[in-house]
Amino acid sequence: MSENPEPQPNLTDQFRELGENIKNFFQSAWESEESQKFRQELQNGLNELGKATNEAVDEFKASEAGQKFKAEAEDFKARVESGEVEAKARHEISKVLTLINTELGKLNQKVAAQPTEPIETEGDTEI
Repeated sequence: MSENPEPQPNLTDQFRELGENIKNFFQSAWESEESQKFRQELQNGLNELGKATNEAVDEFKASEAGQKFKAEAEDFKARVESGEVEAKARHEISKVLTLINTELGKLNQKVAAQPTEPIETEGDTEI
């Protein structure tokens, strides 16, 4: 009783067909009227957002607050370039580190001055 074995399916051809079907599906979805309409709405929305943002920036630049901000930014830039900001930052950091080191030194002296007592643990008790 010998049966003829069924021919083996060609997986390569099936994968190729799957790839083509997936490609065609995405191409159809991309080219659909609904997809094109969505992309156009998205593009229009982003354009409007850009216009509104530019208008807000222009209004801020022209406002008193904007002018003050610009002047302060230019002043800060000049202080950075002159080294004033770096010198002040170094000075303030040094003060904080000195304070921390002083307080830690005091704490260390207090801890070191306390008498140490042996600490009993559960394993040290005799039965």
